[in-house]
Amino acid sequence: MTPTDVTCQSLPPATQYTDAMNTVFARQLCRAATRLLAAGLLCHAGLVVAEPVGMADCLAGMGAQQRQAAVPLGPDIQIVSWNIQKAGNPGWAEDLQLFATGAELAFLQEASVSAAIPGRVPEAKFLAFAPGYRNASDVTGVLTLSRYPPSLECDFSSVEPLLQTPKATSVTEYPLVGRDERLLAINIHSVNFSFGLQRYREQLHALSILINRHKGPVLIAGDLNTWNSNRLAALDDFMAEHDLSPVTFMPDLRTTVFGNALDHILVRGLQTASAVAIPVDSSDHNPLLVRLRLP
Repeated sequence: MTPTDVTCQSLPPATQYTDAMNTVFARQLCRAATRLLAAGLLCHAGLVVAEPVGMADCLAGMGAQQRQAAVPLGPDIQIVSWNIQKAGNPGWAEDLQLFATGAELAFLQEASVSAAIPGRVPEAKFLAFAPGYRNASDVTGVLTLSRYPPSLECDFSSVEPLLQTPKATSVTEYPLVGRDERLLAINIHSVNFSFGLQRYREQLHALSILINRHKGPVLIAGDLNTWNSNRLAALDDFMAEHDLSPVTFMPDLRTTVFGNALDHILVRGLQTASAVAIPVDSSDHNPLLVRLRLP
């Protein structure tokens, strides 16, 4: 056990953030930093890391007993997914509060720790933060906010092959009303700058490992960086492999690069009741607001 492990374990378990929000962030940052350090040491030694950092934690926790009294989701589930561009533009806080009001789940990418984002969404009492890029003054990553406690909370990361910066994935599970099954919810920010598709496919393969283990509805939301036809084809193959369906938007006002939408919501075992993408000036991505329904 390393000194970093001891420090992480000495922090209290994550529950409601409220006054303990900074402690929750610290615990999750510490845990992720330990895994990233271990992966870096393995790579430096010339060893191959077979799974993304933190995958073992996710697999071990799937199906675990609920930590707190279960409050099931459904039959309707309101969600928002949004890359908020590090909370760096005017109006992001007001827009987030507007879009996340009434949502059971909020999936945010490029979420900044220094922006104290959870406090902007009073209805969301629980958080799961997966750190990605960090510098001397801030850490950004993917942040999942929820009204009710997840039965599973874990995360892992993949590294941009060119910039060598982590791209994070947050994984949570939630009980569902009237069902023994749980909802597997994945918040992802896909690798962006890479030659070829190998690293992109590897990140999707990591999701495959989780989905193959899970029995029940699946929800994947985030910035999948599908800016060219090859990446879209890889995503189509992934969806076909796991019987996932994309949520469609009419009109489709999602943010595009080279004519291709970057942000997606993929589902299995869920129906789409409504879906809208809203143009904003507070980020370089438009938020996606979707109401899902258990069949």
